[in-house]
Amino acid sequence: AILITAADANILRVNRAFENLSGYRTDEAVGQNPRILQSGRHDAAFYRAMWAELLGTGAWSGEIWDKHKNGEIYPKYMTITAVHDNCFQVTHYVSISSDISQRKQSEQEIHQLAFYDPLTKLPNRRLLLDRLHQAMAVSMRSGRHGALLFLDLDHFKTINDTQGHATGDLLLVEVARRLQSCVREGDSVARLGGDEFVVVLEELSHQMDEAATQTELVAEKIRNA
Repeated sequence: AILITAADANILRVNRAFENLSGYRTDEAVGQNPRILQSGRHDAAFYRAMWAELLGTGAWSGEIWDKHKNGEIYPKYMTITAVHDNCFQVTHYVSISSDISQRKQSEQEIHQLAFYDPLTKLPNRRLLLDRLHQAMAVSMRSGRHGALLFLDLDHFKTINDTQGHATGDLLLVEVARRLQSCVREGDSVARLGGDEFVVVLEELSHQMDEAATQTELVAEKIRNA
């Protein structure tokens, strides 16, 4: 998609690809400021930095979220170049952009596969280790104790053997849901694999005895879930 503005940034010309990408017809876009595309996902500091680089170097490129005429927000990769006259005064800005929705979706799917259990959608072993490192660092700074709970399901193999793996999968999903309902928003529930789960309780208390008491309360809540 190509968009050309005057030096005051008001739109002069767009091409057909811009119309398809943004939903705005040429007659709707010309004379407008590109602010009509702003998604609301970027703060003022983002645009200040963009313009600072554009004015300082004559170009800017990067990923940005824009809003379609119908209200849908989409990601695109955009390059803006300043056009100068013989006196080195800016006469136009030319923006070239392309929709990267599919790439973003692929990145999200790769991230999901890399860090989350595909069945329960809980963090997997890899993400759990990362969160443990973070929790330990936070605990060292704050002096507050945390706790780890390791859980597995009694007779899970029997359920798989007698009721089938589909039933076993449904049980694991339900267990994951109930475990998440038993902990605070800042705590983590992860699936190690099979019927094994780990609960990470962070920032419980400065006092070890009090932290242990809080941990037992959570454990009791989990047993009753």
